[in-house]
Amino acid sequence: MTTRTDEMIMLNKADSNRLGYVGKCSGRDSDSWFTPPIYVEAARTVLGRIDLDPFSSDAANLTVGAALHYTEKDDAFQHSWMAHSVFMNPPFGRPFRRAVEKFAEQYRNGSFHSGIVLVNNCTETRAFQLLLNVSRAVCFTDHRISFSNVDGKSISGN
Repeated sequence: MTTRTDEMIMLNKADSNRLGYVGKCSGRDSDSWFTPPIYVEAARTVLGRIDLDPFSSDAANLTVGAALHYTEKDDAFQHSWMAHSVFMNPPFGRPFRRAVEKFAEQYRNGSFHSGIVLVNNCTETRAFQLLLNVSRAVCFTDHRISFSNVDGKSISGN
């Protein structure tokens, strides 16, 4: 005889090959989500190389392979972004808009020649409009991107 609890456990079993984190879990920090390699490679193809990843980590740079990357401790807001190319997956927490403003400012000041910013398509926001105003091209996916956490697991619902 199975109990309601047993049934709930059976219903909630996840296929570890298909699902990532569902619901809240400790350490789920949207500012620390990693860009899937396929998108990093697409950015590298367009840019030729990635010289700077301003909002990164040592772990993320294993995939991005930027010549220079700033970690949270380095504080990209305190640095000039002198580089040929910039790839930015901005922090999606409180500093998001500030990161976008820094990107646009540094581009307008000539600190870098070309850049790619990976953001969601909230076209009505001030941040998106700011990026649009400094862009020569915009690319949209036909799906939501599944980012991964530091342990490599896909994060669902992002």
